[in-house]
Amino acid sequence: MRPTTARVVTALATVALTVLATPGAASADAAGPTDYRSEVVSVSPETESIVVSIVGGDAFVRLRVEPGHEAIVLGYDDEPYLRIGPDGTVEQNRLSFATYYNEERYGGTDIPGIVDNAAAPEWERIGGGGAWAWHDHRAHWMGDDPPIGLEPGDSLPSQRIPIVVDGSTVDVEVRTTLLDGPSMWPAVFGILVGLQLALVAVLLGRASTTFAALVFGVAALIVGVVQYRSLPGETGPLVTWWLLPAIAVACAVTTIGIYGRSVLAESGLVALAALQVLLWAVLRRTTLTRAVLPTDAPFWLDRAVTAGVLVGSAVLLIAVVRGLFRPAAPVPEGHDGPAGSHDAAPTSASPAQSAAANS
Repeated sequence: MRPTTARVVTALATVALTVLATPGAASADAAGPTDYRSEVVSVSPETESIVVSIVGGDAFVRLRVEPGHEAIVLGYDDEPYLRIGPDGTVEQNRLSFATYYNEERYGGTDIPGIVDNAAAPEWERIGGGGAWAWHDHRAHWMGDDPPIGLEPGDSLPSQRIPIVVDGSTVDVEVRTTLLDGPSMWPAVFGILVGLQLALVAVLLGRASTTFAALVFGVAALIVGVVQYRSLPGETGPLVTWWLLPAIAVACAVTTIGIYGRSVLAESGLVALAALQVLLWAVLRRTTLTRAVLPTDAPFWLDRAVTAGVLVGSAVLLIAVVRGLFRPAAPVPEGHDGPAGSHDAAPTSASPAQSAAANS
């Protein structure tokens, strides 16, 4: 492997490991696949000053306030929790219980001793733009398993989220419904396509494995970018959704650029590309079994790509790694070079042959 190529491989591997090791990239409480769908049933009294929606299936409530208006979201004890001002500034009350309880979907954050719902609010700025999204536990089911007796299609009792808009209280009613599991046909289709592409590529050789790695990377990158852009920044969309497949694409493109210079470097880059998209698919494997996905992409497409990349990249990675450690083919007897070489080894001439040559 040439020094330049080795540096490229090392740099790409370092980026991949750094992404996976970064706490913000790996453990942010972003929206994930779910079997529940929450929806805003009513806003009473109706007002054009605010727009309330659910993003990420059931993960976040999002409030957008029209310029010139003020809205204050009340917490679980009707204390001031979140405020969006007339200029679009977003603030949270650092003394509100909801400020800390809403940091994670399941409310596992430690509550500091400064919390005092009865005290005058102490506002701190957390954003701007006139909109914000947060984990409001009145808008989703807090358990891993559904309540006893709740069947797909059934809804939980509606919950009320009070918002004070320009001094008047507006009640937002939210309903959460348990959905049936998704069809497995998109995943089956993706598995068949991914498996076929990987096997054909392995049979055809190095250039084809590079092409397969590029296809898997591009497909995953498109799905990941769409998912990342589907959610507001304050919900913490994960950079791994698009960065892992982006690294895979970079590896495949680099392989094309050095084609024919180093078999070892090419195989190493293809293996690294396959590893990136395999990790990407493993991290989002629950998309195959959950009803609602946090993306604007068609759910069937997301599932098909995830399943195809998961199986295809695994086959590709195994085949390429086996090739890297496969023993070299033995050199045929009587040859110094590879089989098929016509350069015979020199031999000593007999005395008679020497005499004939000199006559």
